[in-house]
Amino acid sequence: MNDSTSYLIRNCKRGKQSSQMELYRRYAQKLYAACYRIVGNAPEAEEAMQDSFLKIFNRLDQYDETLNFEAWIHRIAVHTAIDYVRRQQPDLVELQENFVLTEEEPTDEEDIQYSVNRIKDATALLPTGYRLILSLHLFEGYDMEEISTILNIKSASVRSQFLRAKRKLVELLSAN
Repeated sequence: MNDSTSYLIRNCKRGKQSSQMELYRRYAQKLYAACYRIVGNAPEAEEAMQDSFLKIFNRLDQYDETLNFEAWIHRIAVHTAIDYVRRQQPDLVELQENFVLTEEEPTDEEDIQYSVNRIKDATALLPTGYRLILSLHLFEGYDMEEISTILNIKSASVRSQFLRAKRKLVELLSAN
């Protein structure tokens, strides 16, 4: 962590508003992007990001300076956004115990190149549960077991929802 960030953190712990504003200015865009990928709409992403900063400022005394500060606040934002989605009760489908995961159908995904905006737009059209699992895995880097724990659903359900989300995303992109 650089000296200016350490200085800002120390001043934030003392309640200095100018330092809080500077931390907000530095990291708001990144945290908003993470929240948006998870909640899927601008107003709730903004609200989740704001709540994340409140949590960050209230928990700065818990921050271990040996850890990467940006990773620490990013984790807070991701969990805050997940809480927002949980409140919506996403359309996750719990699978039966005897469910057998079939192999993913081969697609021409490698041959299809889309602009970032088209993918973002199509991702926003996915059902909440699909968007949540896709975002947590692809954008936030969680593995299937971690997602299973976070969402409190079976690993097989997470994998199935992920495969369905990918297929639905390809379908949405192909339709345009």
